[in-house]
Amino acid sequence: MQSPEEKSLWQKRWQKGQTGWDQGGAHPALLQLIQHAKREAALPEAARFFSAGCGAAHSEAVLAEWGHEVRAIDLSEEAIAAAKQMYGKVAGLELVKSDLFEIEDRELAAYDAIYDRAMLCALPAELRPDYIEAMKKRLKKGGLFCGILFRLVDVEKGPPFAVDEAEAYRVLHRDFVLCYAAAIPAAPVPAVVREEWICVWRLRGVEP
Repeated sequence: MQSPEEKSLWQKRWQKGQTGWDQGGAHPALLQLIQHAKREAALPEAARFFSAGCGAAHSEAVLAEWGHEVRAIDLSEEAIAAAKQMYGKVAGLELVKSDLFEIEDRELAAYDAIYDRAMLCALPAELRPDYIEAMKKRLKKGGLFCGILFRLVDVEKGPPFAVDEAEAYRVLHRDFVLCYAAAIPAAPVPAVVREEWICVWRLRGVEP
């Protein structure tokens, strides 16, 4: 679980407008990620997505516009307020202030896929297994973890933290099978990110 201090850090950044990670739009590799989730991992055409740490929910809004149903959460009231101001009328998009580690009963085994653009990279190494466990509980059998992760960051102390292929395998391989991975050009925001990659993992035990 995140400590109160760690939670407060993100809330204070939103309150002070220190949101240098906000790209102002959907991630450039979102379409590529979803195309490969469909091709290599049988993502349904109208999938139910869960996204934690959504911020202003730019990518989540696009997923909803593509016909998916998306529940996007963030700890910050300011983040959710900003997301609702821009995307509150997007059909299929639910924006909620919530803690990813506090799972509602209706969320258990409710989603076809997780969308993660660097939520895993926002957490220190000791919290990553807890995050994966929380995401796993929300997934249906054979559900997918669709990630856009940071391979290399130009910062001594995170967040953000680098989660390269080896670290992703360490935290995911026990419960997930890798379906697809590829390097992508690093997005210009945030500037400290030097290399990014996309990956699609399927919860073990079910073939597509």
